[in-house]
Amino acid sequence: MPQPVQDACQWLLRRDPEPMSGAEAGTCVAAAMAAGEGGIQTLQTDTSWLPADTYTIRFATGPGFAMTLQGTDGKIAVNIRDGQRVLRKNDKDITADPRGSAEESYAAVLADAAELTVRPDKVAGLLSPAPEVAVRYGVPLEGAACTQISGNFDTTADGSEGPQETDSSAVLPAGSFSLWLDDYYRPVRIEISGLNQGIVSTITAVNAQWGTRALP
Repeated sequence: MPQPVQDACQWLLRRDPEPMSGAEAGTCVAAAMAAGEGGIQTLQTDTSWLPADTYTIRFATGPGFAMTLQGTDGKIAVNIRDGQRVLRKNDKDITADPRGSAEESYAAVLADAAELTVRPDKVAGLLSPAPEVAVRYGVPLEGAACTQISGNFDTTADGSEGPQETDSSAVLPAGSFSLWLDDYYRPVRIEISGLNQGIVSTITAVNAQWGTRALP
């Protein structure tokens, strides 16, 4: 196991049964994802930010983040590489820019949603607001024993005065998550449920393989 992952995941390496903080869980998973180099993910969602569909994501987590997302109907694709984020919709390329035109702002929202389950810092930002994260060891998942972490998050407030903003807040402001981690603490399954404009929405992501920069 890479040293940065060992350093960030001491709680899990000790197999401590007590809950950990959301910040500690996020730091651990982000380090494991970054060390994992990348992979291929199948994403199912019914949120209104990312149109309901099943998507294939090919991504690289290091040394620089890059990804491509493609829906089954071929109408929407998101490409992120070298700091450039582009939405391809109906055979038209739209640069993602939250401060740009209506089309560019919409593209930025979709790019944020596309990154949520594959970009290490976005996953950390999702977990970090949780007051505590429960841990279970040796949880079976398709024949493998995984470490499962789960908790509730609220990216709109942290109990202090004023709202708390995170990279994930535009997608799901409040809800719950469960992650199944492999022996290297990389997510093999992510389930997120939360409120999206007052409607309960769900995201399920399955990482079919790790350890490859699976980009076309």
